Amino acid sequence: MQEQPVADFVHLHVHTEYSLMEAACKLEDLIDRARAWNMQALAITDKGAVHGALRFYEIARRHGIRPITGCEIKDGETGDTLLALAATNQGWRSIIEHLNGAAFLTPVSQGDVIVLSGGRTGAIHRLIASGRMDEAEKQALANVDRFGKDNFYLEVQHHGFPDDEACVQRTAELSRRTGIPLVATHDVHYASPEDAWLLERLRRGSVPPPPADRHAEGPFYLPSPLEMKEKFRRLPEALANTVRIAERIRFRPEPGVCRLPNFRTDNANPPRSPDDELHQRCRDGLVKRLDAGAMKPAEMPDITERLNRELDVIAQRGFSDYFLIVADMVQAARDLGIPAGPGRGSVAGCLAAYLLGITEVNPLRHGLSFERFLSPDRLSMPDIDIDVCQRRRPEILGYLRQRYGPNRTIHVGVLNTLGTRGAVREAGTRLGMPKKHVDVLAKLMPSLSGQGGIRHCLRTLPELRKLPTRQEPFRSLFRLAERIEGMPRHHSAHPSGIVIGDERIASTLPLQPRPNGDLMTTFTKEDIEALGLPKIDLLGLRNLTVIHDTLAAIRERTGTLLATDRIPLDDPDTFRTLGSGNTLGCFQLESMGIRRLMSRMQPQSIADLADLLALYRPGAWQEGIAETYLRRRSGEEGYVIALPAMTPVLAPTYGLILYQEQVMAIAHAVAGYSMGEADLLRRALSSKSIETLSRHQERFVGGASERGISEKEALSVFDFLVRFSGYSFNKAHSVSYAHLSYWTVYLKTHFPVEYMASLLSSNGGYYDRSAYLRELSRMGITLLGPDVNRSGFGFHAEDGGIRAGMDAIHGTGPESVTALLRSRLQEGPFRSFGDLRTRMGPQKIKRPVLEAWILSGACDGLGGNRRHMIAALDEEACLGGTISTQAFRDFDESEKRKAEKTLLGFSPNPSLTEKWRSFSQRYRVVPIESLCRSRDLARIRICGTIVHSRRQPAAGGEYVLVLVVQDHTEMIEAVVYPDTYKTFLYELNPRGILIEGTLRNRDAHRHVVAEKIKAIGG
Repeated sequence: MQEQPVADFVHLHVHTEYSLMEAACKLEDLIDRARAWNMQALAITDKGAVHGALRFYEIARRHGIRPITGCEIKDGETGDTLLALAATNQGWRSIIEHLNGAAFLTPVSQGDVIVLSGGRTGAIHRLIASGRMDEAEKQALANVDRFGKDNFYLEVQHHGFPDDEACVQRTAELSRRTGIPLVATHDVHYASPEDAWLLERLRRGSVPPPPADRHAEGPFYLPSPLEMKEKFRRLPEALANTVRIAERIRFRPEPGVCRLPNFRTDNANPPRSPDDELHQRCRDGLVKRLDAGAMKPAEMPDITERLNRELDVIAQRGFSDYFLIVADMVQAARDLGIPAGPGRGSVAGCLAAYLLGITEVNPLRHGLSFERFLSPDRLSMPDIDIDVCQRRRPEILGYLRQRYGPNRTIHVGVLNTLGTRGAVREAGTRLGMPKKHVDVLAKLMPSLSGQGGIRHCLRTLPELRKLPTRQEPFRSLFRLAERIEGMPRHHSAHPSGIVIGDERIASTLPLQPRPNGDLMTTFTKEDIEALGLPKIDLLGLRNLTVIHDTLAAIRERTGTLLATDRIPLDDPDTFRTLGSGNTLGCFQLESMGIRRLMSRMQPQSIADLADLLALYRPGAWQEGIAETYLRRRSGEEGYVIALPAMTPVLAPTYGLILYQEQVMAIAHAVAGYSMGEADLLRRALSSKSIETLSRHQERFVGGASERGISEKEALSVFDFLVRFSGYSFNKAHSVSYAHLSYWTVYLKTHFPVEYMASLLSSNGGYYDRSAYLRELSRMGITLLGPDVNRSGFGFHAEDGGIRAGMDAIHGTGPESVTALLRSRLQEGPFRSFGDLRTRMGPQKIKRPVLEAWILSGACDGLGGNRRHMIAALDEEACLGGTISTQAFRDFDESEKRKAEKTLLGFSPNPSLTEKWRSFSQRYRVVPIESLCRSRDLARIRICGTIVHSRRQPAAGGEYVLVLVVQDHTEMIEAVVYPDTYKTFLYELNPRGILIEGTLRNRDAHRHVVAEKIKAIGG
């Protein structure tokens, strides 16, 4: 974009939402006002931070406004501030270094950083306001020496405070005495004067918001250039200096600069370059992973050509170190016995990654494309995403810190914004409302983010439409929540993003320590990508932890050394489980919708399973692509592939485009695109840019013509790509996750007790843990309660079923369980309750913990009854096997069950009680499992627990509520239409409901249309 001269006046002292609850200016609002006033430049100077600078830079440039980036920095220990503006790229680096604790160095004196005196919060203004002119002059001249004669300015500000006029005159006098130029600024914290109450509320939470018809105006708003010229009409030079400063700004972010540490090749002598090391390791991988010696001679040239092509692109882009670092990290995880996933995202399409051991999916076998991951025609950074065991992820981070240094292994930041729920909770806190009441309101909201969600919820959700929102405190609560919705709240570490940098990282990224001492940057992953820094996404995946624990339990119980790479991928029993839809607890295969789709599809291979995962996505599902696929797969519907060249690409998916790689392959086969060009076409099709698509259409038709394809045929194929590309998915990711899904189904099928125990220990999956406890009953697995002689941490498999851990008992912390296990290890099993109490006494296990152990049934194996043991806790002497000579009647079964559910959240005895049987007979409740044998439109009653719910928009701005209800036999969806939803709103008890309605049992979508709902408690 050609630079335009800056005219009139430029705001240089502006705090935005990125000052984190210290200001209320949203970037879009600032840009809108700047455009309305025809301003050609604008600065943001947030408090001690630059984490909004890169986003502001892009937005401003997009709207033709010259962006000026800087920040307000503290000057010394007094809390006084200065304003630092990045004039050049070196100045930007100096500001970053300063925020990271370094002092400003010599480049500052050469005009790289322009410094303003800080306005009302600066030391010079404080001294001038108190009449200490000599000290103010001394401070000003010291700053000139520090920053350079032409790089330091005295700010003059007029906010309407009583002393402003005098301070402006004294500052002007100081300028005349010292020759330091003036600059007119306004300390902006919110866009409009009437937003003053909002800033006060954000800062202190003690100022009531004004009524809607009366606004308390404040001084720290964004004044127009005309208003600023009127304020400083006697100091035209101060206005002109804002323009001069803006015209000096030459800072541009530097994308595309790779800043990785050099990978150390410790074993090579002499040491090899990163490119040579990568080549050597990939050649070794050809032998180890592809068994190059066993291949047919005709196969090797194509494989070698592809590998060399990939390595050339990697080397040209400077990414050899990146691949070596990731490969080393994955190998370190395996050496430590930490499970890593088969692949994630497009990296599974990279042959080099497979040969290095980064991924476990052979891209040659599945027809995956390298260019989908890293294209020579695309400048954006590649992303290598690695899934690892969730519990042991910190060990891998520890390895990276040890190998590359703790100051160079940085967590990517997340700027947490207030969504609908968060905004309601934050507003309630600042209004002093009871937390319990606010929490109830927040939970009624969907977890939306951005602006407009609260207003939409108030207008459409039945739960909120019945609230008196025009009355207090609801009126103030929702008004404040609407204003702060979408605002940044605080920083946290990204759950997976890691940057490993060289020694320049402290000049590149603003850093701050996390509570555990690790470093994180306040830049988000989008900022990291904009700066061209490679990052690694190291994701802790709970399902890998479940697999890891299951394999360990199998080894411990049976002696079988099973690993994921030894699991057969053609096991008939596993595919029978998939076809039955009994995949609750299995990775990616838990929702009602995908289980129905799976039952209809009857997958028979990993490729089928990959198709299933690609089909069960909103676009493909809503456009009917899944239904078309199923009809074609079953032979109910025929299809024609337009051109012979497209047949190998589309035949495996029955003439449909499911994958982005198919789009690329068609462009290559039909129009002669290189695979790099084809990736650009894929991206253009996703972006829907008319201009870009028009260029590609011309290129596509021309390339097809060279292959003897008519313009009409080529246009038809191009339209086909345009129509279906929006629903296509990343095949590399789908195939990788198909493997992971298959492993979990295999383990659940062949080792159900070990698998379900590991799943429960990890607190379940898609649903709440209670859903998996009920799944045990359906599977015929006995759930055993905790036992002081058998239980440890978590659930574990026993010959008689699955035993709950001691930590499942409410109030039992890890210290108590550790003490129990230590005593068992040192002195053997507990022989009686007296023995338990005697041995646990020195461990300082408190009475409430022991009482919880008794009431949960954990001490039942020690003899006596629970009431005896409770009584014995109060006796002075309880030694040996004697509890008490007095006879006590034990608790009855209903009392025991109630205590167990209170302490454990479930009862280890899941058998149906006589009370339940009587209830079922009285209300003619049918087991959900039996509904598969009921006719369509049958009138039925079911009873169960709500394990999941979602709202779907309906006509007229209303909602349909879809509940997933589970009883002791199965799950089913219950559809609650708007009128029923509103009528029975307060009967929707998640712990138990009775539903009367109509069964819909056709089109393979079995569900209940609810007509009446009654809450029945737990």
